[in-house]
Amino acid sequence: MTDETTNVNGVGNSIVKKTAKKKSSKRGLKKVTKTKSAKPIRNYPSITLDKCLIIPQKIKEINGGNAWSPKEVGRAIKIGETNKFYYYSAASRDFGLTTGTRFSKEIALTDFGRQLVYAPNLETENKKKLEAFLKIEIFKNVLDYYKGNNLPEMKYLGNTLEDKFKLHPDFHEEFSKVFSENCKDLNITKGIQFDNITLQTVQKNGLVPSSSIIVGETKKGMKTKLKAFVIMPFTEKENKRPEGFFKEVLNSLLIPAGIDAGFNVETANKQGSDVIHSTIVNDLLEADLVIADLTDHNPNVLFELGMRMNADLPVALIKTKDTGIIFDVDNMLRVYEYNQNLWKSTIETDVKSLIEHFKAAWDNRDSEQTYMKILRRVVSQAK
Repeated sequence: MTDETTNVNGVGNSIVKKTAKKKSSKRGLKKVTKTKSAKPIRNYPSITLDKCLIIPQKIKEINGGNAWSPKEVGRAIKIGETNKFYYYSAASRDFGLTTGTRFSKEIALTDFGRQLVYAPNLETENKKKLEAFLKIEIFKNVLDYYKGNNLPEMKYLGNTLEDKFKLHPDFHEEFSKVFSENCKDLNITKGIQFDNITLQTVQKNGLVPSSSIIVGETKKGMKTKLKAFVIMPFTEKENKRPEGFFKEVLNSLLIPAGIDAGFNVETANKQGSDVIHSTIVNDLLEADLVIADLTDHNPNVLFELGMRMNADLPVALIKTKDTGIIFDVDNMLRVYEYNQNLWKSTIETDVKSLIEHFKAAWDNRDSEQTYMKILRRVVSQAK
């Protein structure tokens, strides 16, 4: 009895121990399953400064600059209380423009945001925009590291972002896109030299881009001091033009063609403003060549073109194929028509033709067949 009882108890103890081990191992397995790796952190706004500026602007325009509920802000910017609105409000907060997000009781202008949206002039507005961009540490550091916005191909950029700036690979593609878009909106390009002026100096002295900025420079080895100044619409005011159309025209057509034609390419630093400043007038009259995009008959472009032509200085006229003629200008001067679809194949064709168009406009600068000279002859003969 004693031996049998002992054996039974022994087996029973063995079973209990094995069961306990199984339970213990299951509990351990459950613990491992519940343990999750840390979610990567995005340390930059996923919405560009130019886009999220709509929040402080609407607070100013519609609510008199007073704090507003997220529901009303979302309605004002036509996004509503969605996830997309959260990213917009978070970006505005991170750039230092507003406090609060979609989940806050209210969204309000910061002192800095108020200084930007109530800026007394373009120079102050540009300065504040640059300051807002530089508030994002990784934007400032990457800009400083690469001496501008000319980033390498993604393989090498990703290595640097992960190793030097500790940015998780999940965000590399998005960061590259958002960073580049911000630089384009702020006119920070490879034409701006950061070798002789540090970002700290920019912040300390309050330096901002001038009324005109270099958007493309001739290739190394080409000795030229020729300047081509581009006048064109800066915003799309007609539904037939997609958002960003004129930026694409500038970047894909005019800059490459201007550079290959032997010019440093500059344009007005309007930052979305339609005001014609006196400094822009100087650029119009001092540039070696003015490239005028007559697309959609933008009144500012026509006004600026009139000042240039009145001075009887060389111009290269262009417009989309679907833009109608403008008075008698098209009949008396050559206007190159580029394809408004901006396909890769049409861009390649148009860039080649634009190079020749720009060269011809410059080479024929002393011609007697300018618009003003023809008009003066007509007036003289009439008398």
